[in-house]
Amino acid sequence: MNSNLKNPKLKEMLELLDKNRYSKMEETIELAHVVYEECKKENHEPGMAFALLAIGQAFVDSSHYEEALNYLFDCIKLAQNQDICDLQILAYISIGNMYFDLGNYEKSLEYYQAGERLIRIMNHSRNYYKNVNPDFYTTKIKNNLGEIHRLIGSYHEAKEYYETAIQMEKDSNYAASFGTTLSNLGNVEYHLGNYQKAIAYFKEAIHWLLHYDYQLGLIESYGMLALVYEKLEKNKECTKYFKLAIDLSSNIEYAYSKVDILIDYSQYLERSGLRELSLKNLEEAYSISSDKKLYAKSMEICKKVVLLLEKSGDLVKSNYYYRLYFENEACLAPIKQENKARNLKMKMELDHLEDEHKNIVEQSEVFRRRTEDLIEIIKNISIINELGEKLSTTLELEKIYEMLFDTVQGIVSFSAFAVGLYNQDSNSIQYHFAVENQNRIPMYQTNLDNESSLAVKCLQNNQTLVINDMGNEYLYYIEDVNYITSKKGNEDLKSAIFCPLIIDQVMIGVMTVQATEKNAFTTLVVEMIKALSTYAAIAIHNSIKSKSLVNEISQRVKFQEQLEETNRKLMYLSENDGLTNIPNRRKLDYVISETWETCKSKQEVLSLIIFDIDHFKQYNDNFGHTKGDQCLIDVCDYLKDKINQKYFAARYGGDEFVVLLPETSLDFAKEFAEEFRIGIEKMAFPNPYSKVSNVVTVTLGGSSVKPTDQFEIIDLIRQADMNLYAAKENGKNQVVGSELS
Repeated sequence: MNSNLKNPKLKEMLELLDKNRYSKMEETIELAHVVYEECKKENHEPGMAFALLAIGQAFVDSSHYEEALNYLFDCIKLAQNQDICDLQILAYISIGNMYFDLGNYEKSLEYYQAGERLIRIMNHSRNYYKNVNPDFYTTKIKNNLGEIHRLIGSYHEAKEYYETAIQMEKDSNYAASFGTTLSNLGNVEYHLGNYQKAIAYFKEAIHWLLHYDYQLGLIESYGMLALVYEKLEKNKECTKYFKLAIDLSSNIEYAYSKVDILIDYSQYLERSGLRELSLKNLEEAYSISSDKKLYAKSMEICKKVVLLLEKSGDLVKSNYYYRLYFENEACLAPIKQENKARNLKMKMELDHLEDEHKNIVEQSEVFRRRTEDLIEIIKNISIINELGEKLSTTLELEKIYEMLFDTVQGIVSFSAFAVGLYNQDSNSIQYHFAVENQNRIPMYQTNLDNESSLAVKCLQNNQTLVINDMGNEYLYYIEDVNYITSKKGNEDLKSAIFCPLIIDQVMIGVMTVQATEKNAFTTLVVEMIKALSTYAAIAIHNSIKSKSLVNEISQRVKFQEQLEETNRKLMYLSENDGLTNIPNRRKLDYVISETWETCKSKQEVLSLIIFDIDHFKQYNDNFGHTKGDQCLIDVCDYLKDKINQKYFAARYGGDEFVVLLPETSLDFAKEFAEEFRIGIEKMAFPNPYSKVSNVVTVTLGGSSVKPTDQFEIIDLIRQADMNLYAAKENGKNQVVGSELS
């Protein structure tokens, strides 16, 4: 975005800032201020936004979070005004990193997700960096998600995120971030006890971190390598890397890093019997932490110092650090309260920014629909997120029930809602909260040996039951043929969801939502109710035990994991056909537009095949919809096996399907189509109602073109459709294809 900049000196300054912004923070901030003012004189707003980003990132890395937030928000505002997508992404990631450092993982995830949403539209937007693949930013977020899982002890999950990130970096040759990701993998292997793997990762990480002069990463890698060598009882190597980490940490402004490495080193010294030297390092760590007003870290150090002093019998000095501990605790309390207010203020600022922010680059109707779908999904998920935040503030069961009831009302229409808790003494599910037709009904219970209870079946099998046609589906779960008539009100019941409430294999109870209409619950609604039940189980469990959340941060991350999983599922549902599990028309519209532009820029051939199942209507009418659906599923399963990673298949509508074949000539496309046609025929699904054959067959039409400004996507589709029609006219069960000219 600086290629058209007429001022060569300013262009050089921007390049210098980009090159050095991860080294010395004070110098970065000073240079960025100068660059900002020069850009302002030239009215070069992209450069101004980049300079603000560099200042904000430097303040984050040096623990000056309040200053960082102001600059990062200013960067977002300016980048939004200029529709610069990638700088917004980097700013959101930096804000996420800030909350990560502060231990607020829920907020951290919120900003990482904001960045991820922008990544999806990055290719349709203006960007500061030229030719940067969205995967570059995705790897940053994957790394950070791995960090969150690592810090809460989910090492295997963290490893999966890191391995995904490093593979994406290698595939795209993003060498600048190799060091960070390799160091993270080394950290996980250390905690999993794979010390030789950890050493290999850390040494490779150090190579790349030195190459790019990323001092913060080097300090962490040196420190972790020291811990690995301690585990292997190689004290000489251990001391060497601790010294390297401590010396390097003295050159930077990031207080947390210096304090953490001193704490690790002191613990190593204490384990080695060097108690006085250990105490000296802890006192130095406390001095830095106290000077930087890191009260929580200071309290942690005080506890460690007290333990050492008590072991050595120095009770006077021990009492002194006890007093320091409580002094820091007193200082921390108002800050916690202030942080709550600040978080609210920051949320309001972000909301204001989002109100001002308009849709970024709507290049086509396809993109517009996609954006609307995402907004709707995010809006629905925010309902669950709100509930999670509310539930974490109360231990009163009645309030929890009311929150759940109100939230479900905002999602779907229903006739009955109930939460039943498992009572171990009576071996029953007791419904203390139940509403039918908006009226609260008295408490009732169901014994756990009742084989005619859907709730019992749900809880015992730890299985969510979803019924959209009670009269025809209840026998899948219970054997009582009189279930519908055995209880008053059952005859009116048409749809129901039963969700088990279980925490760590401990039965909490059941949550159910019921309706008097068939098919009352869409897949989206079911996933949201399931997500709500997860929150409900946690909140009710904590309420029953009558104690505070054992680990607030860890619990919030668990909430967020459920939201992410729901988000992924909802995204999948919005882009894929529910019956055949292949992409739908909406996804096809997006992919074909992307593929057309890619082939156009590369001057590559793009081929397209449209096919349908011969005499499928007769098949469906005579065999019934269930058999017809299974036929579509079987054909699509075979199609998924046939296409390679480069090709893309989607359901076009009814029994009609499309296959997109980039960088594939017409001859190869026809060869693929013919092999597919023969394969379907050989599967020999009986179809006595076909006029072509006694088995299921397909007819295919193909077209091919090298995209230019002369043609449009619709021309390619129309040509394939005409060839499909010609193939049908010629007798079906065949392939007809031609080039677009």
